[in-house]
Amino acid sequence: MSFPRWSQLKQRFDQSYQSLHLGHGLVLLLLLLLLASAQAVIHWTHASRGLQVRLQILHTERDALQVEWGRLLLEESTLVSPARLEQQADQQLGLRFPERKDVRIKRVSVP
Repeated sequence: MSFPRWSQLKQRFDQSYQSLHLGHGLVLLLLLLLLASAQAVIHWTHASRGLQVRLQILHTERDALQVEWGRLLLEESTLVSPARLEQQADQQLGLRFPERKDVRIKRVSVP
């Protein structure tokens, strides 16, 4: 029976230790990557929720502006209706449509 020499034992130990040390380093690296990934997920989830809230606020503002726009269009159509304009011209300015007897047509000759 032959026993390994001290140098062979030391060499095997060093190889095992290095592979074990490399394994711990790899585990540590993977753990750090896992924590960084979890932190990124938390950050982007929070940012996404904030943007979703902002989007809902903007949708609400848009809807309110559309309602106001519709109201303003209705008001404009009321203010510029021919009947209202005629009434305002008569009451405020004293204007009226000329009667038939007051209308004169002139013929203009073109040279």
